[in-house]
Amino acid sequence: MRSCYLLGFLLLSIGFCKAQTNLKLNGDLKGAQQLEVNRKYSFSKSPVGFGLIKEFKISSKRSPYIFKEERNTAWFTLNIPFKGILTFEIVPHNVNDDYDWMLFDFDGLQKEIEKGTAKPLRTNNTRNQESIASKTGLKPTVAQTFTRPGKGNNYSKTLDVNSGEKLALIVDNIYDNGGGFDIKINLLPKYSSPFITLEGIVRDKKTKKPLSAEVIAEDDSTGTAIAKIISDPITGKYKLNVPTYRALNVTASNIKYLFATKDLTIKNVQNTTLDFELDTLSAGNKLILVNIHFYPNKDQILPTSQPELERLLIFLKEHPSWSAKIVGHTNNNVFTSVRYLQQLSFSRALAIKKFLTQNAISEKRISCTGMGGKNPLVNTNDPEEELKNLRVEVVLVK
Repeated sequence: MRSCYLLGFLLLSIGFCKAQTNLKLNGDLKGAQQLEVNRKYSFSKSPVGFGLIKEFKISSKRSPYIFKEERNTAWFTLNIPFKGILTFEIVPHNVNDDYDWMLFDFDGLQKEIEKGTAKPLRTNNTRNQESIASKTGLKPTVAQTFTRPGKGNNYSKTLDVNSGEKLALIVDNIYDNGGGFDIKINLLPKYSSPFITLEGIVRDKKTKKPLSAEVIAEDDSTGTAIAKIISDPITGKYKLNVPTYRALNVTASNIKYLFATKDLTIKNVQNTTLDFELDTLSAGNKLILVNIHFYPNKDQILPTSQPELERLLIFLKEHPSWSAKIVGHTNNNVFTSVRYLQQLSFSRALAIKKFLTQNAISEKRISCTGMGGKNPLVNTNDPEEELKNLRVEVVLVK
């Protein structure tokens, strides 16, 4: 399901869930490190000093919600790709470290800091709490937007953001020689439609026995995770709260099986059941990946494909004895030459191979072919259903 195929995808920059560690800390707003939403970052060392410029000099007159002064700071910027609800979490590597932070609108911030008129959107300057591993950030269950120094809630209220906004985050460890930290930025789409319970059963495709599996629902137009749960190991049943009238990708995965992803848009209560049957790891069995998207008539992968690509990457890393044959498919466009469609589907398979080999999968384990529109998954005149033919299949090879 790709209802927002052309409108939303061109602006998105959804990253991997794995931690990024090759970034440097910058103590000044000018030259701040850019972070992407829905990605985790890990820094092995804490900020040291305040950079070349001390943007917030010591002042007793300043609001208690703003840093009294900079100590050991790092600046980051965030580009917001779509309308949603922003949260983040800072996790110190050393629970004795005390990370304070302020979040600003980036536009005009440099001049506002120079004039002393900068006003944060959110802050948290409370004392670290070892009982929660000294974590801090934005959290949905919290009411306050700002906190002053001393004892208090280590989280502040989430922030509603719009597409195209740019934010600036300054993080300050009040102690010298800190132990580093992790930060995860989350942006969840804001839904106007009501949520409803999606339920089903996960089974072994061959034996029909119930399975325990991770079931995760993702927003199709942004690639972000909405909800996830582990199905019951005895009954295989699961329940998820998901939005209605929104294109979703729902995936069931168990390490001993091939994962399976299905597309769904819930428009009525008759459409709230979704069962999965997972294939065993056997030569010739295949993954059908309908949620690896490409720009129209190109072999360039759209950013919203990252969750599905990541699952494929993790699968191959967890099963090093298996190789994979990547088969690209297009729809059967009667106005386009068969040769062009075959070459396009092959180029798209190569693009996926490139992604895998760039992420530590041996090139020897991956082969590619393109089928063009020869083997459609569905034969239909429904344009939305026909999009299922634009897919990638991964065939297991021992």
